[in-house]
Amino acid sequence: MISIKKILCPVDFFPAAEMAVNYATGLAAHYEAKVHLLHVVNAVIPAQEFAVNTGELMKVMEDNAREEMATLVTKVTAERIPVDSEVRVGDVHDEIKRAIDVLKPDLVVMGTHGRRGPERWFLGSTTERLLRHSPVPLLTIRASEEPITEPRFQRILVTTDFSEGTTDTLRYAFSMAQEHDSRITLLHVISDVSADLSGKYRDALAKGIAHGLEDLVPAEARNWCDVATSVKTGMPYQVILNTLEDEKIDLLVMNIHGKGRLDRALLGSTAERVVRAARCPVMLIPPLRESNKEAHPGGRSAA
Repeated sequence: MISIKKILCPVDFFPAAEMAVNYATGLAAHYEAKVHLLHVVNAVIPAQEFAVNTGELMKVMEDNAREEMATLVTKVTAERIPVDSEVRVGDVHDEIKRAIDVLKPDLVVMGTHGRRGPERWFLGSTTERLLRHSPVPLLTIRASEEPITEPRFQRILVTTDFSEGTTDTLRYAFSMAQEHDSRITLLHVISDVSADLSGKYRDALAKGIAHGLEDLVPAEARNWCDVATSVKTGMPYQVILNTLEDEKIDLLVMNIHGKGRLDRALLGSTAERVVRAARCPVMLIPPLRESNKEAHPGGRSAA
């Protein structure tokens, strides 16, 4: 079973970040974890043609941030969740990475924004930078018209290309499926390039991949959750997004590290596009630390 005892939740006080706090709070209640809220005030470097008192401006920004943070802390505390908070000044991406290194959280939960403008400038682009290099699982949350007070992961989709990190991704996904009584689907997408084969060879390829997906299912997993496998053809990010909508997925779990630089670049591109457009939460799993590598349900390795 996975262990989540410390959750880092960076916030920028936009709606997606508030939704992320709701998810962080709900997961903390489920796993008996502590939440650490972090806001980073971007250091201001005014243009020479503008006469700006940088010190006064930064003080106003920090004071406003602390007021907003106090409201969030009160909200989390009301749910009887242990929480601490911090307001830092600096580069958003660098400070979040520094917080991860110091706090060593088991999970980072943060909002992301599919739109352009100020919201996307803060945590949207930062999330996309972090997903390539985060050493811990990262759960991205989009703002929703429907308020979420408790995470409900009834339908989980796991994408896999059988690359490095698949074992950790499946361990995490199946553990969450068991804990949340979820239906879980394993999906592999044959890219358009790979699919440029004659019907006979394409069918043989799909059949082999389907068997490979079945082999990834832990022993006994079907005793405690509904498991399905799926092989589809097309542009990976578009197929994934269509599947999320068609099957009304509540949580997407993806591996974010391939074996080499090219693998990571391609996987990063797919993950970024999916994170940017997905309406459901997306959990991005790197190779996990040893502390989270406990035997997952079913007792058999996932790969």
